[in-house]
Amino acid sequence: MGQPAWLRRRRGAALCIYAFSPFSLHICSPSPKIAYMQKVVQSAIRGSMFGRAELARRAGVSASTITRIEKGTVDPTLGMATRILAATGLQFIPRLEPLCIPDAIGAARAVLDDTFTPGANAAMFSALKRWASRDGSPQPRSLAREAGIAAPPTRRPGALLATSEWSFLRICSAVAATRKRWAVSGAPAAARIGAHESTGPIILYVEEPERIRHIINKPQPGARDVILLPLDETSQAGAWNDENVVWADPLQIILDCYGIPDTREQADELTRDWEETDD
Repeated sequence: MGQPAWLRRRRGAALCIYAFSPFSLHICSPSPKIAYMQKVVQSAIRGSMFGRAELARRAGVSASTITRIEKGTVDPTLGMATRILAATGLQFIPRLEPLCIPDAIGAARAVLDDTFTPGANAAMFSALKRWASRDGSPQPRSLAREAGIAAPPTRRPGALLATSEWSFLRICSAVAATRKRWAVSGAPAAARIGAHESTGPIILYVEEPERIRHIINKPQPGARDVILLPLDETSQAGAWNDENVVWADPLQIILDCYGIPDTREQADELTRDWEETDD
């Protein structure tokens, strides 16, 4: 099976670099590049939190394929290696680092909003569905969790980090004064829609991240972390204004919070009533 379309589209992106050309199955005398890739995949399989059968299901390959790769009797293609690594929460760039697939957010929102149609996000949705459900049954909470973890806000393209001693409302006032579009997500947004209060980071979707960082970055002991992300069509969709604060769509907030360890409990709290059978 070839490389999924949603990964082909991201070839060369800053956070998702695939440096090698696709490889065919190669059993005898592997090249150094193939041998290296095989070792990387073997290491990921052995270090995975999933059993071999579950890992195979998540990756969309047979359990025997996982076993043969682990034993070194088969060299994986680049597409197969990419799927196996993604199923373990890693990516090949060619060094291992935490997974980042920004398309996961749009795909999850489309599915959870009941607006999903076959098209650009079909392959991404298929991967999320495998990761979220053992038997293919709808598992919205797990799907949201998997999507958020697959696209951590701090690793998305264009992400900038700031720290500010300013209060949340003062930060919002400064952003609003730029007269550009914006939306708030992260810990304060999760609290606004029903989760407990948290000192986790603020996420700001803005049109000019660098400019906003220059305005609000006021590092001091105890200052709050702020993640600045470029405002795009997905993050802007469903944003709503309440007392001069523009909040991101609730689904966007939940997905973002699943992507940050400090706010995962808030996301779990907000999705506690979602129907599913795997928890």
